[in-house]
Amino acid sequence: MTEGAFVAEGVRLIEETLRVRWPIDFILFDETLSERGLEIITALRSDPLFEIYEITPTLMSDISDTETPQGILAVLKQHFLSLPAEPNFVIIADQIRDPGNMGTLIRTAEAAGADALLASPGTVDSFSPKVIRAGMGGHFHLPIQHMNWDAINSFLGNLPVYLAESEGGVLLWEADFKQPCALLIGGEAFGASPSGEAIATQKVTIPMKGRAESFNAAVAAGILIAEVLRQRVQK
Repeated sequence: MTEGAFVAEGVRLIEETLRVRWPIDFILFDETLSERGLEIITALRSDPLFEIYEITPTLMSDISDTETPQGILAVLKQHFLSLPAEPNFVIIADQIRDPGNMGTLIRTAEAAGADALLASPGTVDSFSPKVIRAGMGGHFHLPIQHMNWDAINSFLGNLPVYLAESEGGVLLWEADFKQPCALLIGGEAFGASPSGEAIATQKVTIPMKGRAESFNAAVAAGILIAEVLRQRVQK
């Protein structure tokens, strides 16, 4: 992301990139590409806007971030979707360092119709290859921005912030998620940062019956996001 570009690998992600007309620097493919992928290449080769290069499977394997490349990747231009002026539901990722968890969080937030996802300092790059893959196209629809805490506070304004905690908070179904709000999800190892805790207006807890200390960050986020949706669609 620091270079103003990021990589998307695989047929499905390339299809989604094209569907939403995300700006593309160039596309690479090799002879192992599936028939479905070759249809993409054939359709785009007649368009002078797209730079397409065939490379060897060995080179594709060297530059790919996956163990079994699908034979196609695209280098995409960095393009930030605009944040809403009056957000109704915001996700804050605070010190989430696992790319799989971050990608899953982005995918879940987008599927739930969140207005934006804000990433605090110390959070994994939202546009790294592993996060892009786990996000399954969510990056192309959900406004995602990395911000310092001053910028996060400024954007949130008076929006209530619910901090997910393993214990000591109000039970998730007792929290008022019908109102516009933000949901703050802390990191896998140490939870939310001191700055994240400082902006929280209420802590919310998912009750657990087993012996595990806490849920996985992405799983906890999914449960809480589902409760937000339940409250908002319930008649």
